[in-house]
Amino acid sequence: MKDLLPILKTFRKNKVSPLLLILQIALTFTILVNAIFMMVTKENELIQPTGLSESQLFSFSTNLEGSDEEKHAALDTDLADIQALASVESASTITSLPLTNWGRSLAVGLTPEDEDRVTHAGYYGSDETVVDTLGLRVVAGRSFQHNDVVHKYFDGHTASASVLISQDLAYKIRPNDWSSVVGETIYVQSVPQKVVGIVETMKSPWRFWYAYDMAVISSVKEHYEQSIIVVRAVESQREQAMSEVHQLLFKKPARQVDNFKSFEQIKAENLQADYAVSQTLKVVIAALACVTILGIFGQARYTVLKRKKQIGTRRALGATQGDILRYFMIENAVVSLLGVLLGTIVAIIANIYLVNYFGLTSVPSEYLISGAIVMVIAGQLAVYYPATTASKVPPAIATRAA
Repeated sequence: MKDLLPILKTFRKNKVSPLLLILQIALTFTILVNAIFMMVTKENELIQPTGLSESQLFSFSTNLEGSDEEKHAALDTDLADIQALASVESASTITSLPLTNWGRSLAVGLTPEDEDRVTHAGYYGSDETVVDTLGLRVVAGRSFQHNDVVHKYFDGHTASASVLISQDLAYKIRPNDWSSVVGETIYVQSVPQKVVGIVETMKSPWRFWYAYDMAVISSVKEHYEQSIIVVRAVESQREQAMSEVHQLLFKKPARQVDNFKSFEQIKAENLQADYAVSQTLKVVIAALACVTILGIFGQARYTVLKRKKQIGTRRALGATQGDILRYFMIENAVVSLLGVLLGTIVAIIANIYLVNYFGLTSVPSEYLISGAIVMVIAGQLAVYYPATTASKVPPAIATRAA
C-alpha cells in the first residue's frame, strides 16, 4: 500500500510512542488470552455434571449406638423409616459423596501387585439402592442386588465382593473396550472385587484430584459411630422431605444430626472459591480491555493533535478525507499487528514454561487466533473517532503559524 512506507518512516522518526503502544498491546494480549482461557476452563468446571440427581438430593450424618449388630439394626431401621415417607423416593447409606472433600481413595489394579496398579479411585461403600438414590445411570452390567451387600464397621472394601465403577475408570482399565470390564475381577487396594456394573458418571470426593473422574462403589454398608445417609426426595418436594426427615430423626432420644444439607448446598460451598476466581478473571479481562482501548484512543488522539499542521498540508496537496482516514486506520493496524505478533510469541513461550514446570494445560491455538482478531478489531474501533477527526482537518490550517 502507498501509505505503508510513510507510516514506517514516521515510526523511525518517532519510535517511543508506537513502541510503548506495541508493548502495551503485546502485554495485554498475553494476559487476556491466558485469562480468558482460565476463565473458560473454570466456567466449564463449574457446570461439569456429577452424574447425580442434584436437585432432589440431601444428606446428613447421624450417630449410631451400641454393638456392631445394634448399629447395623439401627441403620436399617433409619433407612426403612425414611423411605416410608411419602415425600421420599429413596434413601441409602454411603461413606461419602462427590464434592465433599472428605472420603477415601484406593489403588485399583488388575493384579494384587503394586506394579500392576492402573490408577487410584475415590471409594464409596453403599447398598443396593444407591443407583436409584443418587440417580446414577448404569451403562453396562447391573446394579447391586440385596444379596451382594454386606455389613462392616470399617474398611468395607475388604469385605465386599462386588463393585460398581465409573465409566471413566472402566475406560482407564480397558481403553479399547471399556464395557468388557463387567464380569472381570479387579483389585481394589489389593483386594479382589468383581465388577458387576458400570455407571456413566460418578465423581470422587475431591474435584481438584487427578482421579476426580474415577470412582469405585463397593456393596457394603459401613456403620461407624456416625453414618452418612443420602436421601432422594420426590421431584419438587425436597424441602418438604428435608423437614419431614429432620422431624423423624429427632423423635428418637439422644439423636445427633450433623451436616444436614442439600447436595446443591454442598456443591455451592465446594465451588465457591472457583466461582470467585471466575468472577475476578472477568473483571480483570474487562479492565485490561478498557485500558488498552483507552490507550489506543489516547495515542491516536495525541497523534492527531501533534500532526495537525502536517495533516492540513496533506489536505492542501490534494489528500481527501478518505486518504487521511485510511492512513490513520492503517497506522493503527500496523501497530496492533506488531503488538499481537509480539504478544503471541510471549504467550507461546509462557505456555511452554507453564506446561513444562507446572503441568498446566496449554492454551489452544484457536484462543491465540481469536484473540489476535479481537485485538486488531478493538484497535480499529478505538482509533476510528480520532482518525475521523483527523480527516476533517481543513487545508487552511497549513497556512497558520505552528
